[in-house]
Amino acid sequence: YPFASKEEWEIGDFLLRSPLSMAAIDVFLKLPLVQKLCLSFSNARELQSRAEMLPSGPSWKCQAIPSIYPTKYPIQLFWRDPIECLESLFANPLFHDKLDFTPHRVYTMAAHLIRVYSE
Repeated sequence: YPFASKEEWEIGDFLLRSPLSMAAIDVFLKLPLVQKLCLSFSNARELQSRAEMLPSGPSWKCQAIPSIYPTKYPIQLFWRDPIECLESLFANPLFHDKLDFTPHRVYTMAAHLIRVYSE
């Protein structure tokens, strides 16, 4: 991934979501204390380009819902395609060792007397 560690990503995420301008981020990254962190980006432009390398999630879709009743505002349904969501999860390397499709038997008691059935 474009960031060397989770901590580096957290710093980058904080800076990109902050109200700081790109020039202010450059000034922050040039501080001696921040320089000692040995971040893989040294200015706001590099940070922005690394963030843009991250995979984007599934896009939101919007659909107007017709109504037979008058409404003050049009009814809009916002949704994501579930297939795109699954593809995004399977393609994300953060989850490569977290997804488990092996069926498991779950019991309510350690004695395995009552089995739980659910999705």
